[in-house]
Amino acid sequence: MKIGIFTLHSNTNFGGGLQQIALFEILKSMGHEPQVVCVQNDVSQSVFRRILGVLSSYSFLGAIRELKLRYLQKKTLRVCNWDLYKRCDAFNYGNLNYTPKFGMTELPKYCKLYDAIIVGSDQVWTDVYSAVNPFFCDGVGDFKGLRIAYAACSAHDRIPFYNRKHIRLSLNKFNAISVRDTTTAHLVESVKCRKPAIVADPTLLYDFEKYIKPVNIVEPYIFAYVLGDKPVEWHAKNIEHIRKTVGNIQVIVLTSELNENYPWADRILTGELAVDWMNLLRNSQFVYTNSFHAVLFSLKFHKEFVAYYGDLVRSSRIVGLKNQFELNDRIVKEPIKANLFRKIYFEKLDEKISILKTNSVKWLSHSLNKYQDKL
Repeated sequence: MKIGIFTLHSNTNFGGGLQQIALFEILKSMGHEPQVVCVQNDVSQSVFRRILGVLSSYSFLGAIRELKLRYLQKKTLRVCNWDLYKRCDAFNYGNLNYTPKFGMTELPKYCKLYDAIIVGSDQVWTDVYSAVNPFFCDGVGDFKGLRIAYAACSAHDRIPFYNRKHIRLSLNKFNAISVRDTTTAHLVESVKCRKPAIVADPTLLYDFEKYIKPVNIVEPYIFAYVLGDKPVEWHAKNIEHIRKTVGNIQVIVLTSELNENYPWADRILTGELAVDWMNLLRNSQFVYTNSFHAVLFSLKFHKEFVAYYGDLVRSSRIVGLKNQFELNDRIVKEPIKANLFRKIYFEKLDEKISILKTNSVKWLSHSLNKYQDKL
């Protein structure tokens, strides 16, 4: 089948870039013809609508914290690395099958090329505020093919009251829905849709063998990949705590921005692609992060790590991993309190991941084959 993948297609989000590679390669291995659909949601969205959405998507205190972070707290303007954006585009178009970038008005035309649409994975359903969202298959016109969600994810477990009917109608048009975590499962069920399957992120299903390569760093290092606005002093204390376990080795930070400040790091890298991010993590001695995918790749490559959570947007997915894989010692609110001398039992985790992978591949294959006769 010809399959259009609706996903977050910017490789400057390293985990997002790797999950799209994985899903693309898995579908190819199943004999399908996948293409990443580069639709830009260019329909204007009301700020009032989004604020109202935040207020009704979180607890009251959580909503106030989120609104303060988004609209009131003074932030340093980020300096975008446009050269990296260009390199990411070149990589995507050179290694995957990509459409040109286009707006919502052209979406029905592209959908006519496909027998099926697969939405996912990653945070495709975090925007539950907008009146139009292609990740809920809005704007696909009279598309008659299959609509499947694979490992879709959201930071929310509920839909704003004004958007519930719209999203319920959109989800009910899907032939099969799977999600990545219990938070997103609750979101789907909150609008009275059928209970979705919980499956593995695509990065757990694919071995990335053809993308693995050595890195030009000989000395051992701590690989740090952190997102958000935690204080510099807080990170410095955590790094000091990690060094008590792994030794006084260098800290290498990877970022896609040009002006982010990491005075606690020995080296800052800004020009790497998603596959470089993966190889830097794979070659490291230890991983320090609050990234969902950095945790997954630490498990995948048997890397000792500590991950933290706290902010509303990221915490649900990290806490989901903590509960799913029983990682209470390594996914924490305060890394400085983690007992890093107690090693991770990777053999036990491999058994859990193997079962999850098998079930997830079966679900995806079955969902595509089950409904293929309807085309």
